[in-house]
Formats: sequence, C-alpha cells, structure tokens
Amino acid sequence: MPQLRNAPTVKRDTAVNILDTAERLCGLHGIESVSVRDIATEAGVSIAVIYHHYGSKANLLLAILNSRFLEVRTEFDTLIGELQSRPTPAVRDIIRAVLQPMNRWRRPDREAALQFYALALVCPLPPLREAIDSGVVGLRRVVELLQRALPRLTHEDVCWRLHFTMKISHQTSWDTTRLGILSEGNCHSDDPEESLARGIAFAEGAFLAPPFVYTAKAAAGRVKPKRRRQPRPPAP
Repeated sequence: MPQLRNAPTVKRDTAVNILDTAERLCGLHGIESVSVRDIATEAGVSIAVIYHHYGSKANLLLAILNSRFLEVRTEFDTLIGELQSRPTPAVRDIIRAVLQPMNRWRRPDREAALQFYALALVCPLPPLREAIDSGVVGLRRVVELLQRALPRLTHEDVCWRLHFTMKISHQTSWDTTRLGILSEGNCHSDDPEESLARGIAFAEGAFLAPPFVYTAKAAAGRVKPKRRRQPRPPAP
C-alpha cells in the first residue's frame, strides 16, 4: 500500500487512546470539523497531553494514516514482491494484491479506519494531501507488473485502468447502501469475500479489454500545425 512519511514515535496507552478517538471523531464528523479540544474531551485528556504526544493536529492525522496503513502494508508488499519474482504474473493475481489488503478493513473493528481514509482522500489539508499523494508512488510497482502481464497496453492505458480499479475498492467499502437501493435489495456488499471476488473479476475484465484509443486526442494529434506566413519582403 502507499508509503506515508514518518509521523512522530509515540508512547502507547494514552497516545493510542488519543489516536483511536481522533480517528473515530474525524470519521463521524469530518476531519476539518473536529478540533483538538473535541478530541481531548472525548479521550478524557487535556489538550496539553495531545500536544505532548503528537505536537500538532497535523501530526496526529499523519499518525493515524501511518498506523492504519501499517496493518495492510506488510501483506501488500509480500504479495507484490512474490509477483515481481514471476516472469509473467497473472493479471488476476496483480489485482488481488491491490484490492485484498484494504479489504481486510471490511470488519466492524475497522469501520472507523475506512471512514477516516475515505475523508482523508478528499481532505484539502496540505499535510494529508501530500502524504497520500506521495504514497501513490508505491503503486508504480503495480503499473510495472501490469505492463509485463499486458504488453499490448500502453503505459497510459494501464495507469487509467489501475486508477479505476482503485475506485472499486473505495466505492464498495464506503457506499454499500446505494448498491442495495440500485439492486432493489438483491445485492449486498456486506460479505467482504464476495465483494472482493466480484471486484477482482470486474477489474480483470477491464484490463483484458482491447487497448483503448481516445479518438478526440488521436484526431487532435493528427492536426498539422498551421505554418506561419512569412512576411513579404518590402517593395524596392
């Protein structure tokens, strides 16, 4: 999973209570709406204690990201490392390596983590945006694997399809209610294993589809630039 920059090393017990409380409150009410005072009141500590452990709200938010991604990063790195050793990795296995680790959060004790991450993705606060954006660099290993598995696709096409694949995980995890409405109650994403299996099958079909050519872009590329008219020489 994405590698996030280091947050301060903190002592457990009180520090973990603060972190868990902040994650839950931010997930419920919004990252920007929750203040350090709100977190302190809910956690039963003073504001000074929070600043002692984390230094700032920004550092606390980064600590939440680091802590939660550590839970899934090891599995992601293991799966990707094993696939990198194969001459031709299977597309299905690459997709599973991308979607499966985050799918581990699909359980009641990690609901707050999903809610927090969903909000962090669209949060305008610079520290969070920079941390998540820099973490995307780790997915370039996935792009390389997919290009090895699908040499007929361009780098651009692989990146677009991986981008959409990541949204499968996000949308399925955080928007389960609308699936039930859409299907008139026949489809449920409550089962993490079914959701993962269906997501992998859908993404695999997308990656195995023929190469895509954006015709408008291609047409624009064929338009020859107009030649600049040369000024006439002055009359003698």
